[in-house]
Amino acid sequence: MNLIPPVKQMVPARGVCRMDSLRRLRCAGVNAETEELLEERFPNLKIVRGRKGFFAEFTAGTRGMSPVDAGGEPDAYVLRVAEDCIRIDAASPGGVFYGIQTLLQLPASAQCMEIRDHASIPLRMIHWDLKGYQPKLAVLKEEMRILASLKINAILLELEDKYNYRCAPGVGVRDAYTFEEMREFSRYARSLNIMIVPKLQCLAHADYLLKHRKYAHLREDGHPFQYCASSPAAQKLWEAMASELMECFAEHTEYFHIGADETDLLGRCGKCAKLGKGGSYLRKTEACIDYLIAHGRTPVMWEDILRNLHRNLSESEAKACWKLGKKAVLMYWAYGYGGKNNVFPYLHEYLASGARVWGASGFAGCDNWAGSLPPLEIRARNLDAWAKSAVENRLECVVATGWTRIASADCPAEPHESAWFPIAYGAMSMWSGIPQSLDAFIRDFSLLFYGEILEPALSEAVLHIGKTPYSYDRIAGVNPGVRRLNFLRYAAAAESLVAERTRIVNYLQYYDGQLGKAIPDYRLNMMKRYSAALAEKLAVFREEMRSLLRDFYAESTVEDFIRSRFGYLEKLNADFRRQLERTKEV
Repeated sequence: MNLIPPVKQMVPARGVCRMDSLRRLRCAGVNAETEELLEERFPNLKIVRGRKGFFAEFTAGTRGMSPVDAGGEPDAYVLRVAEDCIRIDAASPGGVFYGIQTLLQLPASAQCMEIRDHASIPLRMIHWDLKGYQPKLAVLKEEMRILASLKINAILLELEDKYNYRCAPGVGVRDAYTFEEMREFSRYARSLNIMIVPKLQCLAHADYLLKHRKYAHLREDGHPFQYCASSPAAQKLWEAMASELMECFAEHTEYFHIGADETDLLGRCGKCAKLGKGGSYLRKTEACIDYLIAHGRTPVMWEDILRNLHRNLSESEAKACWKLGKKAVLMYWAYGYGGKNNVFPYLHEYLASGARVWGASGFAGCDNWAGSLPPLEIRARNLDAWAKSAVENRLECVVATGWTRIASADCPAEPHESAWFPIAYGAMSMWSGIPQSLDAFIRDFSLLFYGEILEPALSEAVLHIGKTPYSYDRIAGVNPGVRRLNFLRYAAAAESLVAERTRIVNYLQYYDGQLGKAIPDYRLNMMKRYSAALAEKLAVFREEMRSLLRDFYAESTVEDFIRSRFGYLEKLNADFRRQLERTKEV
């Protein structure tokens, strides 16, 4: 029995509990959605609801167990398995919910035992970035269910143009979510013990909106990447959008993320120049922070400008911005390279200044801007480093970021659907606080999530796709019914298409000056056969990949992926074939 995340303490006892013998559930602090999950596992369950405490007791007859103290650690629970009874005790709704998630991973015949478990980090957040991929609403809700089962309890939600703002018409893509759909999603997330933290960029990374002519007057010196920090109209629009998101996610009243990172265009226009780069940054961010505080939210912001990561400010200007840490939570992002080999030198300085700090690791979108499968080997080191730092420094939160588009103008990066291994590893790392064996994790998670162990070549690709490419030819003969696992295979094969591009470029280099003229027949015919076979393979591969993408994502998302993975390679190969046809045999 390999549980994900692993539990803190498990003491086995004699005997076995047959799960199908359990007929009665007494519970308190368990919501209706969780009861539905339990009824899927126990279809003949009779539920008796109590009003006090947080517990769930499953019995074959009438005999139960006495309650026990789960302790005061975050999301703590005790799960006891006897031959004719299973009982979960907790001190909070989160504790009983996560005890149930562990129960749902137990086999049909579970060994008798006692599990004592709790979270190493109170807020375990996953960044769900929708810039690159917009899941269908049913898929988005299913993704939240998976995250909840992995004991994730918060989502940093980045919508950008995947939501139809009523106060900013024309910004959303054609498939964008409606207000009513986000209200439905908000309620569902809360039922899964997941807190949503909306993210709305207040300064830079605003080209998804400012690229439209209607909003061009809000740009900093004409640049669509960034709002003018001195524009009252820009501030008014941001406040209206923030208010609408707060209304969307009315069940989640704790935090709101303002972005405020990578502001490369500070102080360009006449009004902002008078304030200076640092002054214009402070003016804009403080206005947004104060607005959120006035509306009962705790602001959260990226902190790279404070440490002057991009050298946009003078050292004195950057230091002056540290006062923002008194009013907003600083989300310190460092993905390995940004953290100087997973060491985070500003963490102690921020904490010593009195700032409230959350760590930000990266599970995807950090290593290959046009990747399709994140390298677990690299991402796990960063995820573990932040979990370790959070435990040592008693940080209340770590967020594992997953960038599906580096910036709005870029092509989509790794989709969530091919990133479940680093997502699950991040969840496991944040819950347990300690590193795990990657080989064992890949085996255990593939069994839990896909129902089978990955073939060795795919396991190696998951570990590090850049070192061990996974070719399209390996997909032949796989079961078409396992759509989620096939998505992983196809994404791995799509990333490995870079080898085909390299091969064509190499031929163009090797035979420069000869292509279009004359090449010996044995070499010319070899290249013709290769190019023709590649064209045929790409045509089939592209349509199969498109079909899989459509199972999960909106159509605009599908076409973005297809163009960026197949379009250029197909054009390159077509041009290569034309040159080959013009070449004479020698």
